[in-house]
Amino acid sequence: MSLRKRIHILLVFLVGIPFLVLLFESYQTGRKTLVTEMKLEARQIADLETAKMDLTFDPARLIVESLVRTVETSPQLDASVISDLLHRTLHENPDIYGVCIAFDPELTSLGRFAPYFFRKDGGEAEMHIPEYTSDDWFTRPVKSGSGKWSKVYIYDNVHTLMVSYTAPIRLNGRVVGIAGVDLDLDSLVKGLHSLKPGGEGTCYMVNPKGRILAHPDLKPIADLPGNEELDELVGLIQGSKLDTLAMPDPVSHIQSWIVESPIESLSAGRGGEDWSLIVSWPIEKRLTPLNGMVRRLLVLYLFLGGAAIWFLNRIFDDTITRPLGKLAEQANNYAEGDFGQPAEPLNETLEFQELGQALNVLGTTLKSNASSTDTTDSP
Repeated sequence: MSLRKRIHILLVFLVGIPFLVLLFESYQTGRKTLVTEMKLEARQIADLETAKMDLTFDPARLIVESLVRTVETSPQLDASVISDLLHRTLHENPDIYGVCIAFDPELTSLGRFAPYFFRKDGGEAEMHIPEYTSDDWFTRPVKSGSGKWSKVYIYDNVHTLMVSYTAPIRLNGRVVGIAGVDLDLDSLVKGLHSLKPGGEGTCYMVNPKGRILAHPDLKPIADLPGNEELDELVGLIQGSKLDTLAMPDPVSHIQSWIVESPIESLSAGRGGEDWSLIVSWPIEKRLTPLNGMVRRLLVLYLFLGGAAIWFLNRIFDDTITRPLGKLAEQANNYAEGDFGQPAEPLNETLEFQELGQALNVLGTTLKSNASSTDTTDSP
C-alpha cells in the first residue's frame, strides 16, 4: 500500500472519529436538554390543570358544607326556607348544575322531602325527587357520616357527564339527611381534550382502579382491562415519591413520558377516589426536532470533515508525498546513469533538504566514480 493511501486512511480515522464522537455528544446533550425541558413543561401543564380542577371541585364541596351548616344551625326545619335556600344557592353559583337537600322520611317532621333545583334550557327549574333513600348518592354519606364524591356518571335527562358531592346533615347528633351539589363535567372534559402537550400528547384523568376519564380516544368513562402498563400507571399514582416515569402509555401503548399530578380536591381525604391528572407525552414525537437537527448536523459534519480531510491531504501531499516523489525520481535517474543535478534544490522541510543534499552528494560521487572508470578503461 502506498504512503499516500496510508495517509488517507490515517486522516479518515484522525478526522472522522472525532467528528462522529462530537456528533454523538451533541445528540446526547440535545436529547438530555429536550427531555429536561419536556419534563418541566409537562410538570407545569399538570400542575396548572390540576389547580384548575381544584377550582372546579373545591367550591362545590364548600357549597355543600355551607348548606349543611345552615340547616344544622336553623332553629327549625321549614320546607319553604329550605327551598328558598336551594334556589338562592343555584342562582348565586353559576358553575354548579344542580343542588339538593334530602331527608330521611322517618327522622324529621318533613317526611319524604327532597327538593332539587337545577338548570334547564338556559333557566332554572325545580323538582322533588320521589324515591331516593336507596340511591347511592344518599346512602353513602349517611352510612359513612362524611362527605363523598360520587362516581362520574352520565345524567340521562340531559345526556351530560356529571359528578355529585353529598354530605350528611346532623340534628341532635344523628344523621337525618344529606345536602348535595351536581357538577356538569362536559366543559372540563372538552378542556382536557383540547390540550395537546407538544402537539401529540394527551391529558386525562385516572383513578387507582384503572378508570379513565376525559381521554380523547376513549368513551367518557372507560374501565381499561388490567395490563402491565396500567399496573405501572396505577403504581405511579399510588407511589409516595415518584411522579414522573418513562413508560408505554396504557391507552396508546406508545413509549411516553408520563407525568402524574394528584387532584387534591378529589382525594380520599376529601371524599373522592384519589383521581389524578395524567399528562402523556410521546417521547419520539417530542424528539422529532432533535432528530432533524442531528440529520442537519450530520450533513454539516460530513461537509466539514470532508473539507478537513481534503485540506490535510493537500498539506501532507505538499510536505511529504511530493518531496518524496521528487527524491524517488532523482534516485531513479541515478540508477539509470543520469547523474545530472536537479534543476533546482528542494525547498521543503529541513529533513527533506538534508536528504536531497545527501542524494546530490551521492550523485556527484557516483558521477565522479563513473568518470574515473571511463578514463581507466580507455586505450
